[in-house]
Amino acid sequence: MSPETHRRPDALLESWLDALAGIGEAVGGDEPVTDLLNRVARTACTLLGYDFCAVFLPDQSGHALTIVGSHGLSADYVAQVNADRPILLDVHGAEEAPTSVAYRTGEVVALEDIERAPGIGPWGGVAHEQGYRALISVPLRRNGRIVGALNGYHATAHRFDHAEISLVNAMATQVAIALRTAQLRASEQDTIRELRRAEEVHALLTATALRGEGVAGVAAALAELLGRQVRIEDAYGELLAGTGNVPTSAVSDADLSTGSVIADPDGTTVAGVLLDGKVVARICIDAPYGQLSRLDVRATEHAAVVTALELLRARTAAEVEQRLRGSLVADLLSTDDADIEALLDRARRLGWDLSGDQHLVAVRCDELSDKDFPTGRSDRLLAATDRLVARVSPRPLAASYRGDLVLVWPKVAGDVAVFAAQLNGALVASGAVSHAFAVVTAAEAPPRLASLYRTLRGALDLGAGSARGVIDLREVAIDHLLLQLDDPATLREFARATLGAALDYDRRHDTALLRTVRVLLDHDLDRQAAAHALHLHPNTVAQRIRRLEGLTDLRLARPRDLLRLTSALTVARIGGLG
Repeated sequence: MSPETHRRPDALLESWLDALAGIGEAVGGDEPVTDLLNRVARTACTLLGYDFCAVFLPDQSGHALTIVGSHGLSADYVAQVNADRPILLDVHGAEEAPTSVAYRTGEVVALEDIERAPGIGPWGGVAHEQGYRALISVPLRRNGRIVGALNGYHATAHRFDHAEISLVNAMATQVAIALRTAQLRASEQDTIRELRRAEEVHALLTATALRGEGVAGVAAALAELLGRQVRIEDAYGELLAGTGNVPTSAVSDADLSTGSVIADPDGTTVAGVLLDGKVVARICIDAPYGQLSRLDVRATEHAAVVTALELLRARTAAEVEQRLRGSLVADLLSTDDADIEALLDRARRLGWDLSGDQHLVAVRCDELSDKDFPTGRSDRLLAATDRLVARVSPRPLAASYRGDLVLVWPKVAGDVAVFAAQLNGALVASGAVSHAFAVVTAAEAPPRLASLYRTLRGALDLGAGSARGVIDLREVAIDHLLLQLDDPATLREFARATLGAALDYDRRHDTALLRTVRVLLDHDLDRQAAAHALHLHPNTVAQRIRRLEGLTDLRLARPRDLLRLTSALTVARIGGLG
């Protein structure tokens, strides 16, 4: 019997009542569950004379018991046992630890001397390592259910008599009650903290929306709430806000269409942003789903709703701006001189200075069905264009006009042909189109833009289906008037009637008559210069020109024929002939 049991009954009762009162007082306070169980273990050692004591509870998996509270055991030892040698609950027979037997059967297990116990299993090594010879394991019972075990240890052999077992059973009953109360209190505190945190989440994200901080504000707020990197991307994987260090999501729109926060196979977490039942954006979090708390998931869901509102606001603003832009471009390109000052003033109020000379740029893209662009084909093209022109100053004016992408490009903004090539590449790279070609014009004062557009439109129509890259019309020439005929079929017939024989000859003999005459015209009919550019002998150039003149019945020395040849070559180049 322990020393405590030899004391006067009233003194023993008083000490037990004081100990249980202390435990009850701890339960009534804010003491964490672990600290409470440490107090229980210390009290058991004091009242029952144990050298050390431990309280075991099931782990989250329910397959093992781990030490949650203790007295007389080092923190390092407890951590090592829990990590490497927890008490397994699916082991039976001689291999089963006494604590597992007590937990499984609900009966007290007492070993007076472990060294004399028959068939000692692997758990015996732990006993020798910690230095105990006697052990008692008492199940913690609550509402007829076993919820844990209280273990007492003696460094020497010890007989646990009936009175001691009754006392430790009584303590175990009180411990189970205290544990339940403490767990309920801890759960209540967790719920209160969660509600407060949820209120903070709501307040922060709502304030972000009310301040109009946009998608960037939502990404920053969510990253602050989660303590993680956040990326918000559109439905095509383009970065809208946050950091590009977070991988682009590979989850399908179908999986995200429910609005749930789900795990991405790449180890991140992703949530869909929905508008009208369609996924218009994704929130990607640089953390596995399992590492996010329930509140983290709720914050992400809330952020998805706020992002949807921000995108709807941005979409509405963009639609209004696109209508204003489209209306302005339409008026500029259909008005010659009348009311031009009013148009320039209107443009200035909208943020564009069109007072100087302006180039026109038009891009025509391959035709794709509406299913390829669920959010609108012109919207996608304009969005990609706006991203590119955001770095240009003064700001070009871009709009969708008569089915094409049209830009009014200030002459002082830089090389328009270089930009047009970059724009083609950006549109293809964005996935908006598979191929595109652009036409650029010379720079003219605003009253001349309508006339420039007629030339540009003719080049677009003539080159449709065959042209690639950039068609440069900056050098004003008389043959550009042909492009204003608005009749591409007639223009092609004209080019074919003029150059058809030479085109067929080049095709059959793999020669370059048309290229030779183009280079000769570019060098002002200087055969020596043309030969140098072509890396040919001047006689070879002369022979090719004579062959061309014979096939076309044209003479370069006759001004009338030279004009016809130049015009036909322009149409052929734009129309993709030869």
